[in-house]
Amino acid sequence: MSTPRTRFAVAAAAALVLAAPLAIKTADAATTQTTAGPDSVAAPAAASFTPAEILAGVQANMTTAKKVNSKPHINTMTRAQNVNVYQVATGVYAYSSGMAIDTDGSDSDPDPDHQGETTWSDSNGQALGAHRVPFYVLGDDCWDRTSPCPHFFFKERGMTGRQFALMFYNGKVIGSIFGDTQTANSQTTSDNDSRELGEASVKAAQLLGIPSSGTTGGVDNGVTVVMFSGSSWVVNGSNANLNTNTQALVQKALDSLGTSMGTPTTPPTTPPGGTVVEAETGTLSAGGTFDSNHLGFTGTGFANPANAVGGYIDIPVTATAAGTKTLTFRYADGTTVARPATISVNGTSRGTLNFPTTANWDTWSTASISVPLTAGTNTIRVTGTTAVGAANIDSVTIS
Repeated sequence: MSTPRTRFAVAAAAALVLAAPLAIKTADAATTQTTAGPDSVAAPAAASFTPAEILAGVQANMTTAKKVNSKPHINTMTRAQNVNVYQVATGVYAYSSGMAIDTDGSDSDPDPDHQGETTWSDSNGQALGAHRVPFYVLGDDCWDRTSPCPHFFFKERGMTGRQFALMFYNGKVIGSIFGDTQTANSQTTSDNDSRELGEASVKAAQLLGIPSSGTTGGVDNGVTVVMFSGSSWVVNGSNANLNTNTQALVQKALDSLGTSMGTPTTPPTTPPGGTVVEAETGTLSAGGTFDSNHLGFTGTGFANPANAVGGYIDIPVTATAAGTKTLTFRYADGTTVARPATISVNGTSRGTLNFPTTANWDTWSTASISVPLTAGTNTIRVTGTTAVGAANIDSVTIS
């Protein structure tokens, strides 16, 4: 359980995070749809929603009429009593705050306030590991000792350990689970009590690009947490795979919430006479992942090729007749160097296409090349020619 700890990351740390480009993505942060256990799998929603659409819908629903607490919570980082919780859809609750870093659990940590136990454990009964499992922290009890609680109290909202949540920060979205609690009402100091909101594990901070030290990390504001109640949103697994299982639910949660809120989807833009093929229909070389942890993609995600020379993605496209076609790739490159790639058709190189940098990983641009296609199915291969590999590829338009 969380204990009092000094919070050094104030406005300067927050400004550093907001000014820095998003970190190079890794396979550990992937949100590929993998099975997350029988209690957390349901039929996919009919529509596919982007993180940007859902965050906008959540923020639009964070109104006074939908506030569920009558007394404000404490922002763990700033100590200001200005955090509220809103019911943005049936059984779904959201708040915005800073993020303080919880180092507790079975993973060792130099933080002097580190504890070896978390309130909740994995499916094998082992304390969660803050360095491996992205988890968030809620109050252990109702501070006010009344019912219903004037503060948000998870036991009144159909929530228990390992309850799934979406976390949004600075253009990124990840999955997280309820893993630890703030010290209960016996605490006499306001430095740490059950009214606090905004603490999360080392792993959650790392995935969101937030400084993750238990003593100097964190961010003062800008984090939105969307919690899903009910047994169907409890994530099962061990410390070894809980992160993978949690990230696998991100798109399902986005779609479920978008449908519940009635959020309009943004249809892909298709040039006249063009056909859009989503990159996630293709195949990646070893080390590549299909992700959905950056905003603005179309379809269900995007391709994140391996960060290596020769890392590639194969995308199958169909041409009704043979001829020269223009391939327009929608891509993102949030680093500081361009990512050139060889473009091959059915095993034959058709030249090198440059993919210049974009403002960040959530900003998409296009790059085009003309190639000959045969009638029927063709395989388009995009192969990185430098050590950083190819850019993130969202789709290719054939026109």
